[in-house]
Amino acid sequence: MAQDNLPAGYRAVSAQLVRARAAGRALPGPPSGLPSTLADAYRLQDHSIARWDDRVAGWKVGGVPADYLDRFAERYLAGPIFEMTVRRADAAAPVAMPVFAEGFAAIEPEFVFRLGTRPEEDRMFIGAEIASSPIPDINAYGPVAVISDFGNNNGLLVGPEVIDWRTRARPVHVRAVIDGELAGEREVEDFPRDALASLAFLRRLADERGHALPSGTFVSSGAITGVHEAGVGAGAVLDFGDLGSVALELVGMTG
Repeated sequence: MAQDNLPAGYRAVSAQLVRARAAGRALPGPPSGLPSTLADAYRLQDHSIARWDDRVAGWKVGGVPADYLDRFAERYLAGPIFEMTVRRADAAAPVAMPVFAEGFAAIEPEFVFRLGTRPEEDRMFIGAEIASSPIPDINAYGPVAVISDFGNNNGLLVGPEVIDWRTRARPVHVRAVIDGELAGEREVEDFPRDALASLAFLRRLADERGHALPSGTFVSSGAITGVHEAGVGAGAVLDFGDLGSVALELVGMTG
């Protein structure tokens, strides 16, 4: 995977984003000189991954907003999930999940795959992606900004396993409650079609980029009820009906 031929301007963007994340601080806005194509944004992302002091434990998959689908011939986007940001749900207490206090922060209930050595061995869990970035309102700047900043990911919460995910025929009702208020809900009638489509995209993209997907890799398959923005101190319960629930609290990043 070539990472040393990145143009100097993109290297500067990468350096700003990596420094801000390492320091746990927000930026006033996106660095100037962001890529104009998804391919260049992924090149920048790979450059940043190589300079981040943690192992890639998985990948988040998100959607390209409808407003950009006529510009980019891709429905999904992806970013790394680093090992030190993965947490396991605790039935006894909410799990602390760090976010950038003055940047962007959101909670997304998701189905999470853990890959096996073969697709037949893949497992599924309920969980949450913590979308957070040093760039305030990062989504307003489009997919290239999101991809460039590690896919706007800052953590993964893994909850109970979905044992019957391959054979389940009935829908799943998912509710996101934040600070006691219903933030979003959805009846997932076509479970697990959307999650499998996200996984298929990630496998293709990883192959194109030269990234291995070893056994144990997590894949967070996309927001189910929406991208629910929330600040430091927010508490959330994400309920997946008969599949269980996870609870979390957003806390401020420290450098």
